[in-house]
Formats: sequence, C-alpha cells, structure tokens
Amino acid sequence: MDESNKIVVLSTNNNPDYYLYLPYQVKAWHKYGWKVCVMVTPDVTATLDADYIITMPTVEGIRTETLAQVSRLYASLYLPSDALIMTCDMDLIPLSDYWKPDYNGITVYGHDLTDFSFVPMGYVAMTGDKWINVMGLQGVEYATNLPDKILADVDEIGLARSEQWEQWWNHDWTLLTKRLRPHWDKITFINRGRRLTGTYAYGRVDRGDSMQIPPNETLIDAHCENFNTQHPDKLNKFLALYNSIHGKI
Repeated sequence: MDESNKIVVLSTNNNPDYYLYLPYQVKAWHKYGWKVCVMVTPDVTATLDADYIITMPTVEGIRTETLAQVSRLYASLYLPSDALIMTCDMDLIPLSDYWKPDYNGITVYGHDLTDFSFVPMGYVAMTGDKWINVMGLQGVEYATNLPDKILADVDEIGLARSEQWEQWWNHDWTLLTKRLRPHWDKITFINRGRRLTGTYAYGRVDRGDSMQIPPNETLIDAHCENFNTQHPDKLNKFLALYNSIHGKI
C-alpha cells in the first residue's frame, strides 16, 4: 500500500456557490499532502481543475443536489483501490494538517458534532477497497449499472424523493451511516469537540458565526458560506482568512 496516496473527495453540481471553492480546496489539501478528486454532476458547464475530475452518469428521478452529495460514496469505483480516500464537503476547507486517518481501518471524524446520530459526510476515511466493501459496490460499473445502484440506494433509504428539504438533504449521510453500522466496532472515531465559547465545532471558522475566528483555539477548518458566495462582504471575509493561512491563489 502506498501510504502517500491520499485523496480527498469533494463534489458539486452546476452551482457556482460551491465550485467557487475548488481551486482553494486544491491548494489547501495539496499543502497537507492530499490529492483532490471532485465528483461532478452531468449539468456542470464550468471548467474545473483537480487531480481527478469525475463526471457522474445521469440518474433520472433525483435532484442534481442529491446526486452531487451522494456521489462521494461511489468515488471508490473510479479511484485506486489502495488509496486512502476521505470524504469532505466543498464548503469545508482545511486550515491545518489535522487529519491522520488509519490506513488499515476506518476513521470517522466529528461524529460527536451530530450528537452521535448521523455520521457526517465531512471526513470519513478508508482505503478504496474498504469503500467498495462498505458501500456494497462489488460488480458495480459506471458504464452499466451505477445508476441502478444509486436508485436502489435511494429507494432503500426513502428520503431523496421527498418534497421536504429536511428529508431529501439528508439522503447521503443517512445512507453512509447505515452502511457503516455493520462495521461499527472496527471504526476509529475521532471526536472533534465543540468550541469553548459556543455550539460550533472546536477550531472551526463557521458561517453560522459570521466566519468569526474563534479566540484561543487551534484552527482546523472553515465551514464557508454556501449561498451568494461571491457577494463582496462574504468573499472578502473568506479571502482574508484563506490568504492568511494558505496565501493567495
């Protein structure tokens, strides 16, 4: 196993509020020794750049938002089986070299941030062959039956076709949590902890807190704006933070 082959998996549909962050993600993760894979839905028209650009097949009957979110759980079909693959959100950007997952097991970061209910999509790591096993992807191929597998998972979970945002938005981490349950005793859980001054994750600059830098904490990541992200007030605040850590692009 090549323990230097570490890949962070992001995703986006044709929404500039998300893919705006890709070049910043690539620079930041490269700094910490990770390659970047971005899963994109078929409607994406922007020219994107990363170590891996993987366009998902069309899947009829589900939103592109859902396809983008859940695509990260199928990334192992396209990536080296011995690579360490870690999920991340496009609007979660690293600010330090915090992630040291176990190459020989499954590592979940921040389960405590959901009060130990759902496994968050941000920061679940294991090798590609383990992802295949956990997600039940044996015999699944892009060119033939991947859409059928995605729809089977949609029907099993029963959320993605809901008209209510509070339900369909949760399809990906509900599916991930269910698939991980049989492996629970083999998972290394890394609790993140919450801020000393509030409810947000320790070391996180959070959009819910107007991207304020928490005092007296080692910065770990930034939970960035995901709506109207190019508004000068939002973009300039993000760039000031990012440039102070990683430098200008």
